[in-house]
Amino acid sequence: MIYYKRSSESRARRLTSISCFLFLAIFAISTIASAGDEQGPAAKDLEGITIHSSWVSSGTVTLRNGEYRGPAAPGSATETVVRLTDPRAFGQVNGKNIAAIVLVTNPGGSGMFYDLALVEMRPRGWVYDDAVLLGDRVKVHTVGIEDNEIIVSMTAHGPGDAMCCPTSEVTRRFTVQADHLVAKHEAQAGMQDPDIIGTVWQWVRTRYNDCTTMTRPDDAAGYTIQFKSDGTAEVRGDCNRGGGSFTLNSSKLSITITNTTMAACPEGSLESKFLRDLNRAGGYLIKNDRLFLNLKLDSGTMEFVKSNQNAR
Repeated sequence: MIYYKRSSESRARRLTSISCFLFLAIFAISTIASAGDEQGPAAKDLEGITIHSSWVSSGTVTLRNGEYRGPAAPGSATETVVRLTDPRAFGQVNGKNIAAIVLVTNPGGSGMFYDLALVEMRPRGWVYDDAVLLGDRVKVHTVGIEDNEIIVSMTAHGPGDAMCCPTSEVTRRFTVQADHLVAKHEAQAGMQDPDIIGTVWQWVRTRYNDCTTMTRPDDAAGYTIQFKSDGTAEVRGDCNRGGGSFTLNSSKLSITITNTTMAACPEGSLESKFLRDLNRAGGYLIKNDRLFLNLKLDSGTMEFVKSNQNAR
C-alpha cells in the first residue's frame, strides 16, 4: 500500500510537470504568433506605400506588392522600376515610430540607384518623410536603428572601382532632424549655407569668359541640380537623371557627378556640356535668389534660379 501511494504521488508530480510544460509552450507559441500578427501587417503595409521619386515626371510613385513599374518616358517601351528591398529596420527615433527602408530604382539604363528612405507610422499608416541616395550599384547589407540613429552597413565604390564592382566596406550613420535624414558626419558641414541645400536649382545659362554664352533650350525637359544635406547631389540633364557628391567649404564648392541614366536625348541637347560644367565648379554665390557657380580657372559662370521661378 505504501508503495502504491508513492507511485501515485510520483505519477501525479510528473503529470503536473508535463501540464505546466505544455501550458508554457502553448503560451509561448501564442505570444510569438501574437507578436508576428502585430509586426506582419505593419511591415506588409510598406509594400503599398507612396513615396517621392525624382525618376518619374509626377514626382511620386505608389508601390504595389513592393514594386512600381511605369514608362521611363511618355510612349516609351522602357520602364522605370522602383522596388522595396529586404534590408529594413523598425524602431523609435526621437520618440517616433519609424521604419528605415531601402528602395532600388532602375530608371531604364544600366544604373541601379539605392535610396535609404525614412517612413513614419502615423494614424493613417506608414507615411514617407525623406530619402537619401546611398549610391549607384552599391550593395546594402544591413539596416539598423540604435540610439536614435539609423545605421547602414554597405559596400560602396572606392577609388578606382568600376561601377559594376564596389569594394569599399563602409558604415553610414544618419540622424533625423525635422523629419529629414542627415548623415551624422556631415550634419554641420552640410548646413554651412542652408540657402543652397535642399533647393532644386534650375539652370538658365552659362557665360564663358571667351564672350560666349550657352543657354538652356526652351523645349528641353529640364536641367537641374539639388544639393542634399548628406553631401550627395541629384541632377537632371535634359532627358537623363543622375547623381554624385559635393563638398562645401565657405564659398568654395566642388561637384562630382558619378552616374547618369543613358537615354538618348533629342538633337540639340546640352546634357553633356551641362554635366561637364558642373564637374568644373569651384565656387558659388547666391544673390537675389539666384545661384551662380564659378567655374575653375576663371573660365565662366553657370546661372541658376529656384525651380519654382521663371527661368528666363
